[in-house]
Amino acid sequence: MTATGRGTARLIPLLMVLPFLLAFDPVRSKSAAVEEGNARMKAGKADEALAAYDKAAAELPGDPAVRFDRGTALAALSRFDEAAEEFLRATEAKETALKAAAFYNLGNAFFKKDKFKEAVEAYKRALTLDPRDERAKWNLEIALKKKREDDQKKEKDKDQKKDDKNDDKKDQKKDDKQDQKKDDKKDDKQDQKKDDKKDDKKDDKQDQKKDQQQGQKDADKPASDQEIGQVLDSLEKSPKDLEKQRARLRAVRRAPPTRDW
Repeated sequence: MTATGRGTARLIPLLMVLPFLLAFDPVRSKSAAVEEGNARMKAGKADEALAAYDKAAAELPGDPAVRFDRGTALAALSRFDEAAEEFLRATEAKETALKAAAFYNLGNAFFKKDKFKEAVEAYKRALTLDPRDERAKWNLEIALKKKREDDQKKEKDKDQKKDDKNDDKKDQKKDDKQDQKKDDKKDDKQDQKKDDKKDDKKDDKQDQKKDQQQGQKDADKPASDQEIGQVLDSLEKSPKDLEKQRARLRAVRRAPPTRDW
């Protein structure tokens, strides 16, 4: 169909849950490849139509109508990102009707990718070019509604992430506080052990000192006659300790006599 004889065919809705139709009527052309693509599209063979439109695009790379046709085939194959690129190129058309249809289909492609903000802008441009396009009006209302819902969901998710982050901080503080208490208890226990060890060492030192003092007192105390007798007896019983006992007797002899008066 040529630019002057182009119309809109009713096909399966691009948005399956919404009562509007995709305006993708192929643009008639003198190119045999375009005519072949149009025929394949009408037969519901989008993949074969795309192959034909690819040939046409190679023949007429700067033709917005061919880009529009190629976009319709890509959209029918659910390749919406690529379809959007083709429809965007088709918006460069000088003919108002083709330009408006390109923006309308561009909005549909954006909508299918959940790009509601972009879809809204595309529908608005379509309506600027063709204010009587009821499909564009309807789709614009739906896109605006979906955009509001999407914005609310994003804001809710943002708040939820913020709350989760705050909860994580609270939990971390709680864990840190518990860990600090454990560390404090551990330190107190270690300090107590150290203090106990110090006290034990102190007591041992004091006992050792007492033993030394007592030993010194015993050494300084003069030997009695009884002790001397015991030493002599032990010499007979233990000859091996002779030298030790002699040293003990010498120490006793050097000690001053015990005074009885």
